[in-house]
Amino acid sequence: MDIQAELISIGNELLSGRTLNTHGRDLGEALSAIGLQLVRDTTIPDDLFTIGQAVDEAFERVSLVFVSGGLGPTVDDITRDALARLLNCKIVLDQATIDHLKGWYEKRGRTITIAATRQAQVLENATVLFNPVGAAPGQRIEIDKQKTLFVLPGPPNEFNAILKEEIIPWLQKTYKHARPKLVRIVRTKGIGESDIVTILESAGFEPHNIELGFYPGMGKVEIRLTADSDHSLPIAEAEQTLLKLLADHLDLYD
Repeated sequence: MDIQAELISIGNELLSGRTLNTHGRDLGEALSAIGLQLVRDTTIPDDLFTIGQAVDEAFERVSLVFVSGGLGPTVDDITRDALARLLNCKIVLDQATIDHLKGWYEKRGRTITIAATRQAQVLENATVLFNPVGAAPGQRIEIDKQKTLFVLPGPPNEFNAILKEEIIPWLQKTYKHARPKLVRIVRTKGIGESDIVTILESAGFEPHNIELGFYPGMGKVEIRLTADSDHSLPIAEAEQTLLKLLADHLDLYD
């Protein structure tokens, strides 16, 4: 089962370099662990047309689309508006989120404002995903039987909390037959990528149905082999072949 997902991160602050975007790393790792695959990570500005277009185009390619950012109380938080326009649906207030916000503000010695309640606005018919560490909730919108849109707040701690507590369990239940890919890693030192490739090509090393990745850094190269869950024997054989071919250059202490 090859279930693919795309991430669309929204925010001028991400494109200007003011804020580091870690969502792709975190989402990719979480999805890989349950057998799903993040295949594209796109960052776009706070623009109604661009947001709608990006989501629409993503659904032409994949069945799962994650959107992050633009759910706060300020005038540049327009993600809800862009998605409502795209999906031709209303924006409504979620009472459970209003109640949560009131308590959230009271604990901090503050009174909830009209502007703050904007964070409780959700798309009509969305399943509201509780935010345990912040204000704006996440949302799950099932476009049809094959496509699902997830909307998450931008702050990393809120994004990851909702992902872990609400989204990953739902995905595991929905795609219960998905299996994580098999990964084997061989680490080398004192040899460059081009020399490694020369050794492998000279030996005719071309494993079938196994993806090879090379990741150099600090005088070392990590070779990562990835395969589907039903290819345990081929990936084990490929790993052993690599260990033999690169025996003089292995980093055994990393």
